[in-house]
Amino acid sequence: MGTRLKSSTVFWIFIWCIFMGITVGSIGLGAVFPYVNRITKPFVCRAGQLELVTQDYHPSPVETVTTLTWYCTDPANGARHEVNMFQMALIAGPLYGLVLFFVVMEVMWIRSNRHVSAADTESPSSVWSPPASDNRESHSSVEERLAELKNLRDTGLITEQDYARKKSAILNDL
Repeated sequence: MGTRLKSSTVFWIFIWCIFMGITVGSIGLGAVFPYVNRITKPFVCRAGQLELVTQDYHPSPVETVTTLTWYCTDPANGARHEVNMFQMALIAGPLYGLVLFFVVMEVMWIRSNRHVSAADTESPSSVWSPPASDNRESHSSVEERLAELKNLRDTGLITEQDYARKKSAILNDL
């Protein structure tokens, strides 16, 4: 059983993932690899064809500036209108953010299960300790502890030496 996250932690992870989806996914990767923003086509260009037009400018002999402009072209009449880049970023970004959120949550789930599994695979003698009790002097508590200790020895979960040491400690508590 994995560790449970607080709902406020999950909420802030979700907000962070959406932010990263917009800034890194849509805007950052969208500038380097513009076609990653084609995911917005059903939202910004329902009936038409989404196309990218690039233009290179040379403001000086050593400088080149490239502009990227997205257009939605109507296949019936060929008319096209410019698609707002911010609108594309605000649509594609949360979609990438949701993917990131599910990946982060999956990684956290796997890590918490590994952590629990690692604790389960430690040697039983180093993990086992008698149950905490406010009244260790009561005979039923001592009897239960000794019975549990004997059961652990009989099933091979603790060694004979651990059994003798723990039994001595329980009896010394009397």
